[in-house]
Amino acid sequence: MNPLSAMRKISRADIEICERLISVEMPHAEFIGRFGERHSDHPADWDAPGPVELWFFELPWGHKITLERHMTVDWFNIYLESLEIEAVLDFLELRAFETHVDTHMVELLRAKSPAFTKPLQAFRLFRLDDNGNRILMREYESRRIADYYQRVYEARGHKQLYWVEPAGPEH
Repeated sequence: MNPLSAMRKISRADIEICERLISVEMPHAEFIGRFGERHSDHPADWDAPGPVELWFFELPWGHKITLERHMTVDWFNIYLESLEIEAVLDFLELRAFETHVDTHMVELLRAKSPAFTKPLQAFRLFRLDDNGNRILMREYESRRIADYYQRVYEARGHKQLYWVEPAGPEH
C-alpha cells in the first residue's frame, strides 16, 4: 500500500506542535515517488541549515507530521507531534532505509513536555480466530494507532473479530 494514498495533505497552519525526531537517508527520486511534490519552499521563518522543501500530512489515525527534505543531500527529517515513532516508521515503510531517531530529544520530551506523551499508553490489538483462539496481533504505542489498525483489519472483510485492550501483564 502506498502510504501517500492514506495520508491527508494539510498545511503548516494545521500543525500546532512538532519536533524533529527522525532523520532518514533516501534518494530524492524515491522520496518524491513516495510523498509527491513539495507543499512549501523554505519559509523565511524556518530554521534549517540550508535550503529545504516541506511536506505536511495527517496520518490516518490523526497524527500530524512535517517532512523536511534537504535539497543538497539525500536526507530528510520527520517532525512529529507525539512520540508515536515506531508507528510512523512502520506506516511510512521506512525500515529499509537508514534511519536515526534523536533519542536525546525523545528523552527530553518525555521528561519535559507532556504534550508529546499525553495520549501515549501501549494498547494491544487482538483477534479471535475461527477456532476460538485469542491471538495477539500486535502492540501499538497508543490507543489511536491500535484503533486505526483494528479498522484496517476489519475492512478486509474477514470473519474474525478484532478488539483493542490496554497493554499490561498477561493474566
